[in-house]
Order: sequence, then C-alpha cells, then structure tokens
Amino acid sequence: MIVLRCTRKLLDRVGPPVADPPASTSRLGDWYAKPFSVAQRRYLLVISGPSRLPVLLPGRDAAGLAHRFAGALGDVLVLLGIPVDVVEREALASREVVIAATDSRSVLGSLNDFALLAQHRLRAEPEIDLAKLAVKLAGTPIIAGGFGFPYDVARRLLTWPSPPS
Repeated sequence: MIVLRCTRKLLDRVGPPVADPPASTSRLGDWYAKPFSVAQRRYLLVISGPSRLPVLLPGRDAAGLAHRFAGALGDVLVLLGIPVDVVEREALASREVVIAATDSRSVLGSLNDFALLAQHRLRAEPEIDLAKLAVKLAGTPIIAGGFGFPYDVARRLLTWPSPPS
C-alpha cells in the first residue's frame, strides 16, 4: 500500500484526501503527484518522497491515476535494471493506493523542479517515451536529504536486505 500525496490542483480531479493516512508499506515510501501541461498535452508527475524517483504518466485520466500508477512505476524500475522480483514486489505494493494531501515542502520543491525539467524535454521531444524520460530525470542530482541521484537512492532502498529504518 502506498500513500499518494497530491497537490490541491490534482486532488480536485482524483478525489478527497484521507485526513490521517497510514504509513506506506512500499520500500519507496509515500509518493507525491502533480499535474502539468505542455502545449495541449496533460501529464502527471509522481515522485517518491524518500528517493525522489520520478514517474511520468499521461494526464488525460487523472482520476485513474491510482489504477495506472503501478504499471508506470514498473516500467521505470525495469529500465533502471531493478531485478524482476523486486519490480513485481514494488508494483504489487503500489496497487493499493490511499489519497492524501501533500505534507512536505521539500518534496514539493523537487516535484516542481522535475516538472520544469520534464516540460523542457517534452517541448523538445514531444513523442519521447515517458518511462525513458523519467529515467533521464532520475539522473538529476538532488540535494534534499543528502546529495545523490534519485536512481541510486531508489536502487539502494529497493535492494536493501530488509526495509531500512
């Protein structure tokens, strides 16, 4: 089970948030989501709170985000070279979603930065595969939580022998 923490703008489309959500059971923790547009196309950007790993989805069906997220996450993890059993475990944990409001200004800052980078790339390459773009974004250095790259942090969290404390 994951907690999907949505911006106000996205909450209007996905439904009301749970006031006191339970803790996420996936290794990548809570996920944060926001919509953005490029020209006439809508997109959804979702990032993991602990790792800042991004996942991009088409935004035309924002209400279906909870149902589509696990597949999009699996696509990104496969491209990162994560072992198949680990991808399946994380995708399975991501199939049950609790909607909540955002609660971290730091993650919101990363979310906004990634949205700007994605907009720039999508203007230059409108037909780019969204999973491949997410992997490119995951190579962006992040200072929040200690300097690192989202793909490295995600790999470490996913392949840890037991869930990190």
